[in-house]
Amino acid sequence: MPHNEAEDSTPGRTTSEEYIHRAKGRSLTGVAKQGVGAWLFALSSSVIAGIQALTDLLLFPVIAISNIGDAVIDALILKPLTIVISGSEASAASVAEFELFGLPLGTAILLVTFAMIGWYLRRPSTSDFLPGTFWDSPFTGVEEEDAGGEG
Repeated sequence: MPHNEAEDSTPGRTTSEEYIHRAKGRSLTGVAKQGVGAWLFALSSSVIAGIQALTDLLLFPVIAISNIGDAVIDALILKPLTIVISGSEASAASVAEFELFGLPLGTAILLVTFAMIGWYLRRPSTSDFLPGTFWDSPFTGVEEEDAGGEG
């Protein structure tokens, strides 16, 4: 009696009759070996999946720490560098407007800026309200009058 798929209650589902037809012409020991082989395959694949799960459990903190390291480097070094790069590109574009005199003018501006910073760092401490003036702010800074000592 041939198997009729129309008689199946669920299409695409293997019935017991199909298993019997597949086993035709084979010995009972061959069918048993296939069953034991499938059981051993299932057991070994579940052991392998368990080992992979334990490995993932142990390696997850290491992976997380390396991701944190990448994020810290990105936040502390790479993102601020984009600000510096954007500023230098804007400076280069504005200096390029002066064409031939752009490089000497940019160099002069840089040297004057360094000189102003050096002058600011070398100036003596004072309690002047506005630097470079003689207006003192009360109760703050250094009192220049007391610096000479008492006689």
